[in-house]
Amino acid sequence: MENVGNIDPLTSQDSAHQLAPGMEESFNSSLNGLTPSKETVEIPNDETIDKTDTCDNIEELAEKKKGKLRSKAWDHFIKVKVNGEDKAQCKYCKKFLGGKSSNETKHLLQHMETCIHRKIHENKTTKGQTYIMPKSLQGKQELGVGTYNAEKSRKELACAIIMHEYPLSIVDHIGFRRFVASLQPLFHVPCRNTIRKEIFKVYEFEKTITSKLLDSLQARVAITSDMWTSSNKKKGYMVVTAHYVDGAWNLQSCILRFIYIPAPHSSDRLCAALVKCLMD
Repeated sequence: MENVGNIDPLTSQDSAHQLAPGMEESFNSSLNGLTPSKETVEIPNDETIDKTDTCDNIEELAEKKKGKLRSKAWDHFIKVKVNGEDKAQCKYCKKFLGGKSSNETKHLLQHMETCIHRKIHENKTTKGQTYIMPKSLQGKQELGVGTYNAEKSRKELACAIIMHEYPLSIVDHIGFRRFVASLQPLFHVPCRNTIRKEIFKVYEFEKTITSKLLDSLQARVAITSDMWTSSNKKKGYMVVTAHYVDGAWNLQSCILRFIYIPAPHSSDRLCAALVKCLMD
């Protein structure tokens, strides 16, 4: 009983965790059989975290990629994907063209030159003019590929007036102007004075061609004249025509002059006008 009363509580608590000699050896052997796992979990710090994968960077990459499209064609086209394929969409007519490579832009440049929607857009931007747009130019019909030449159109208008004897005032008719605008909004219908000058240009051109043709003929040329009267029967005109046989033995005719002859239409006056025509 005396030995029990002398036990220190702290010493008794430590001794309670001590193992018997046989149990201690068995416990150590079991610990030796356990091997630590080689898998480690690394916690990244602020320096190792990739902060580049953000929305802002995606936009920058897109801009950087877009910057590589150096051809001027990409100022008028948008690069899009259609069914997984790269396409180039025209900003004006919304048509899709092949756009697999940024280096192959020849077909885009050709479309840019012939796209009438682009020309209308640029003309409105530079000159501020408005045009009558038919429904066919509003995307409901496919536009054919072609070129527009304002000078050639003015010449064809002058030839039509000459051929069908239209009055010069036709260029001032509202219906005619609306019709021309529906065919080609870019064509500016000239005034009377301008179309008169264009008719004289056609005359000078045809005169030069006819002179060269007659100079090259080896056969003889027959000249005939005839009198025409205007619709109001107040003015008389003499038409001088040349007749010849070409190299294929075909009879050909061409009008040389159309001369106004004041009254009275005597033989002397007609003869003098004919001689003057041939001398010119």
